[in-house]
Amino acid sequence: MPSKSSISTYNKWVRTAVSLIMLLTLLTGTADKLLAAGGDGAEEPNILVVYTTETGTINEDVRMLDLVLGHFSTRLHYVADAELTARDLNGVDYLVYYGDFSQHLPSHTKEVMRSFTGTLLAMGKNAEQLGERFSFLTWNEQVSIQMVSKPQGVDPVQLDINMPIEGVSMEQGEVLLEGWKGIYAYPLMMKHGNTAYFASTSFSSPLSLFAAEAFHDVFGIPHQPGHLALLRLEDVHPQSDPKLVLEAGSYLADKGIPYVIALIPVYTNSETKELVHLKDRPELVEVLRTLQRRGASITLHGYMHYYRDSETGEGSEFWDMENNTPISKPPEDTTPIKERYEWPSQEEYEQYQASLAQYEETYIKSRIESGIKELTELGLVPVAFEAPHYNMSQSGYQITSRYFSYLLGQVQFNQTDWHQMGAPPFISKPAFLHGMTLLPETVGYYDPHSPTPMQDIRENAQQVRFVRDGVIGMFFHPYLGVEPLKELIAYVETLPDVTWIDVRKMAGYHVEEEAPDTAIAQPETEPAQSIEAELIEKIATFLREDSWTQRILWGIVALVTCMVLLFTLYTWRNRANLRKQLFLERDLDG
Repeated sequence: MPSKSSISTYNKWVRTAVSLIMLLTLLTGTADKLLAAGGDGAEEPNILVVYTTETGTINEDVRMLDLVLGHFSTRLHYVADAELTARDLNGVDYLVYYGDFSQHLPSHTKEVMRSFTGTLLAMGKNAEQLGERFSFLTWNEQVSIQMVSKPQGVDPVQLDINMPIEGVSMEQGEVLLEGWKGIYAYPLMMKHGNTAYFASTSFSSPLSLFAAEAFHDVFGIPHQPGHLALLRLEDVHPQSDPKLVLEAGSYLADKGIPYVIALIPVYTNSETKELVHLKDRPELVEVLRTLQRRGASITLHGYMHYYRDSETGEGSEFWDMENNTPISKPPEDTTPIKERYEWPSQEEYEQYQASLAQYEETYIKSRIESGIKELTELGLVPVAFEAPHYNMSQSGYQITSRYFSYLLGQVQFNQTDWHQMGAPPFISKPAFLHGMTLLPETVGYYDPHSPTPMQDIRENAQQVRFVRDGVIGMFFHPYLGVEPLKELIAYVETLPDVTWIDVRKMAGYHVEEEAPDTAIAQPETEPAQSIEAELIEKIATFLREDSWTQRILWGIVALVTCMVLLFTLYTWRNRANLRKQLFLERDLDG
């Protein structure tokens, strides 16, 4: 029989092993949480936006604010001032107030916002009602500014038109942005402690661009230095010249520049109504496959790029531009949309509205699914989506988000007017895109009709470069030939610290080089992995992060694992000795 000392030692090892296993589990869980949070243990901040607008609903300025804030966090929440409750502040890290016009805020709204002790950013009107924390400011009459600059001696950026801002003077704090009227500077954005103020009700471009830069100092979220660039070869369709497409794409590939091909699968002639599918143009298909293998990212740029009678590439596809409404009926149906007064009851009107929305959903799904199907059957896999002419309803974005994670270009702000659109100066994941990340177009395109196409791009790029991690997003039509493209690329290459965006890598796809005829983009991480392979991959990824905290954690995990293995070997050896001792005792007893 085993001795008491052996049993005691065995029990100690059991207790130690249990403790070690529990520690291992705890550390592994901690490491997984850190990995899920991006490797540094930091979770995205929770941002609540309270807005005061004349309609009590989100307007185009709040939409633009959403686009800018979507660069700093995806945890964004919006509430009208009258609907704010104390519960809305639960877990909020940053509170943003936007006042579109002067109004006495409801008492409970002021009370709730005054109780917030975290970082508070106010914009536009009514900030003086938010308590003592804004006492460092004195409000004066409005002033119109002509230029904007940072206070650190950076050259000011000239505005196309004079912009009115709130006249304020500061008793303390720091100025983040200055607006200029002649030789006089006025605070445009300022900060005192954890309180900040942006002195304009307008959040349209270019003021939103300047605010986007200053928001880095308000939210204090680190970003990589330098700027990004993104180029699209625009409106490639079945009637595009394959030689010109190949020439443009090969030039970029030879220079090692990743780029996007905005591809339209079906061409429609507005006069003959002839439909030409991409599969009917095998030479162009082979060119596109070749370019995809060499680094091009394919983007679905609509299915036909038209809705009614316009030619492919000219008309919108997901917005009725004639009636300035969402797509709600077949293109041949020209009857106007009925208004509320034309229906005998609210219930019937709502049913009618629901039928229009259902048609739009069916239409958008059909066009997107047809486009994806036709491209993937040819070995061309779209990794992003670009709405023709950037027109799409809010519900359209929700539908599109079921198919794509990345959206290119600019976005439309509402359900009522396609003219209201824009883009942030950097990559963003705003709330109203339902999980899609926007890769913005910010500097325009090479316009052959402009007397100074490159100068236009340079001026736009100058504004974008005002912003940390701004994106120089642009597009080029291959039918123009490669020479203007060379001029465009030569300019971008003169800019310091510019990195080209590779969309398909962002989307997690690669293309097999070995299969030129059937190359199809595949996820870089196979979905069916063994637990062991997945664990090894997680560890490797985690250790690649430059964090001593992670290395120490995983070092402890490795040490504990070794101790558990040693305990297992000790237990096995102990059992073997006990078994041997039992056999010896049995032999001695006869």
